[in-house]
Amino acid sequence: MGSNTKPVVANQKRVDLYIDESGQDTRGRLFIVAVVAVEDSDKLRQLCESFEETSGKRKKKWASSERSRRLDYLRAVIQKAATLNVTLFYSVFRKRTDYDAATIDGIAKAILRLSPSNSHVYVYVDGLAKAKRSAYKTGLRQLGFPVKKVIRVSKDENEPLIRLADALAGAAGELLKHQAPDLETLFSEAKQRGSLVEL
Repeated sequence: MGSNTKPVVANQKRVDLYIDESGQDTRGRLFIVAVVAVEDSDKLRQLCESFEETSGKRKKKWASSERSRRLDYLRAVIQKAATLNVTLFYSVFRKRTDYDAATIDGIAKAILRLSPSNSHVYVYVDGLAKAKRSAYKTGLRQLGFPVKKVIRVSKDENEPLIRLADALAGAAGELLKHQAPDLETLFSEAKQRGSLVEL
């Protein structure tokens, strides 16, 4: 897949946010928004593709992949996250069925934590309807966040960083729904290192 990276004016950083969610099937009982925040999308994209292959997970979504393979994949990415200036965020919402508003809230909380002053923020959302792009951008700007552009990533588009967001949302949901000591250890260690943040 080609790069999504565009030139940024000198002295201004670019921050890309890749968004996916999980939990609409619970009818609001548990809704999770995952955000992958990265400055060098190309480098992380190549790394994720490599880990997808070596783990055997490949391009399958979290729910469709074999558990041991998806865990190997997520573990490998998290271990490298700190060295690539990548932060993985997730927000947990309960008893909410306003999924778009919850997703905007999750994105806003990630931007607030990042505090990307003097940065251009590009938001990539999995499967976002064209009609909703301006609503997302307006909603985030009304909350006071500097969003340059909101971009739809097609459901069938080959985007490894959306698949990473899917894996993070899926793993968080699995951890909250079931006893998963391996995931609990992985999340705990990643939070201690600062590469994973629950908002």
